Amino acid sequence: MPILRRLNEYSHSLEELLIGGLLATASVILFANVVARYIFNWGVPWAEELVRYEIVWMVFIGGSVAARTGIHIGIDILATFSPKQIRPVILLVINAISLTFCLFLVIMGSDLVAQTKMFGQVTPALQIPMWVVQMAIPVGGALMALRFFQRLIVTLRNDSGEATVENIG
Repeated sequence: MPILRRLNEYSHSLEELLIGGLLATASVILFANVVARYIFNWGVPWAEELVRYEIVWMVFIGGSVAARTGIHIGIDILATFSPKQIRPVILLVINAISLTFCLFLVIMGSDLVAQTKMFGQVTPALQIPMWVVQMAIPVGGALMALRFFQRLIVTLRNDSGEATVENIG
């Protein structure tokens, strides 16, 4: 499946780039704000708000990274202590439930974004549209759904039940 492999590589690179960029800018902004407060007795009023929103985006994109690497919070005790013969079935069910939840997150998050956009709500300090911040929910949900879908396919194709997204192809 070269299409899935290519999609996996692009989304992997995008996730890493976004998380790295958000983490770097959040660190620089926080450091500069702390220095400005303690040395110059002056702080940037919007710094904390921006960093808070960057963390929101990092959490949702990080959920996708966790799903890709298999470290996402899950009910893996069932798969860990189950007989080897039924482990793939349990993994299929777990991934299907996770995929369903992520799709629900995309739908409900998109509704939230649409409502917020309709009302024209803006953030207090930055005065940017709040829907831009809330887009983290459907975007992160879609990325996580992609990863759980990939794990579902890998589990279906792999007899051992060990599903890693890197096995796609």
